[in-house]
Amino acid sequence: MRNLKALEAYLVVATLGSVTAAARHLNTSQPSVSRLIQEVERELGQPLFERVGQRLVLTRVGMLLRDDVERALASVSDVMVRARALAESPQKPIRVAAVSSLAFGLLPHAWQRLDGATRGEMVIETTSPERVRSQVREGAVDIGASSLPLEHRDLTIRWMGSAPCMLAVREDDPLARGTGPVALAALRERVMVGLGNPSGLPNRVRRALREAGVAPATITTNSTMNVLAFVRAGCGISVIEPVSTSGTPVPDVRLLPLETAIPYFVGVVTPNPGQPCERSTRLIEALRDEALARVPGFALSPPETHQDIVARMALSEDPA
Repeated sequence: MRNLKALEAYLVVATLGSVTAAARHLNTSQPSVSRLIQEVERELGQPLFERVGQRLVLTRVGMLLRDDVERALASVSDVMVRARALAESPQKPIRVAAVSSLAFGLLPHAWQRLDGATRGEMVIETTSPERVRSQVREGAVDIGASSLPLEHRDLTIRWMGSAPCMLAVREDDPLARGTGPVALAALRERVMVGLGNPSGLPNRVRRALREAGVAPATITTNSTMNVLAFVRAGCGISVIEPVSTSGTPVPDVRLLPLETAIPYFVGVVTPNPGQPCERSTRLIEALRDEALARVPGFALSPPETHQDIVARMALSEDPA
């Protein structure tokens, strides 16, 4: 804690330009602040301040250090706020790691479905499928919501299911005049926007479009929301996963079914061994119910079919 006080003193002096002003701000004495600054300088073997007129200004080393100190103290502050919240909260927060499609499209609605007594507090991290699985295996989160593959000896699949990908077009696009299903061949000569991820669903979409004679995407990104922003701006059209926009529609973007089924598989996992608490269980069930209610064509699959599904997915991808 002494080191933290020294860093805090350094940062306040750097901001106010005066040991006297820093001492007033920190509600301590001027000699105390001076000693704290000297401690940091002795450990570094470098002066942090030099006097210019009546003001203390940072040396080159002092300036380089400032951003790191600000981040470190902000992190400590966040930890203390979190610790106080935990001490005051009668319930442990539900910790969730989720891919963006589920976090954006379903999680808010699943949370809203729960009654007030069940909700309590939730902490969400949006991340990659690989990171979701890792977070659950390490016990860093209580629930993982991700695309397949999910199976691992340290994970329990609570539910999984799939829905076909959709065609995203702007409301004034000629294709939006119909209701679909749209043939992939109808997308030839169109500017495509797509995800650039080398494997998984983006790979399967690229292969299906290529086999239909559709040119590769002109615009690629790593985020479905980026894709939808370009579609909304009229930059092109896209074949996208169906969860993000089914749960939370994007204005001016129309979703149309496709003749060719390109399934998007998702599911929820928890750490193994162990059973989720009652609140986590209800959230897991609410996520499943929201998927069934909101995502067109969504169907559940038994967890024991996971390996067969993953094998079929692999066959529909182009080799790396």
